[in-house]
Amino acid sequence: MLDDWPVVESRVEWETEYVVGGVDVVERPDGERGRYYWLDVPDSVAVVALQDGDVVLVDQYRPRVGDRFLECPGGGVDPGESVETTARRELREETGFVADRVEHRCAYRQSAWLRATQHVVVATGLTPGPRAPEATEFLDVRVLPVDEAFERIRRGPTAGWTLTALLAARDAGDV
Repeated sequence: MLDDWPVVESRVEWETEYVVGGVDVVERPDGERGRYYWLDVPDSVAVVALQDGDVVLVDQYRPRVGDRFLECPGGGVDPGESVETTARRELREETGFVADRVEHRCAYRQSAWLRATQHVVVATGLTPGPRAPEATEFLDVRVLPVDEAFERIRRGPTAGWTLTALLAARDAGDV
């Protein structure tokens, strides 16, 4: 059976407060063993925040890749926190907007390397308020018409979770 790949060995190679990296030695269907590396990170949320036909995005510098990204607000799901609570928290912290409604649209894996789920949530009924970004976040809020947002994101650079989130919202009829 192709989905029966027994893990012979699993070990952590390195660990930080945010990321655990490791390797599994797996017996493949052909009987050979292979090494498969993985990263364990927290689940996360991308928020498609809609206001009067526009979408609320954040523009921020991403030091890991040395570029500014236009992206959906979002972040990691804290232990014991629901996806919807995370969406509300991240939206408020990063943009200042408070949502009357948040609705989960989909969940997916960003990469076969990552042991985490990315959730897409649509937020509507937005009320502006004060922002409260984390000390490491330097964000500019951008409110754009949906078509312009898609065009700017297609031109890049952006994170994959932003395009996926907007496409999921479009497929659900939200944008």
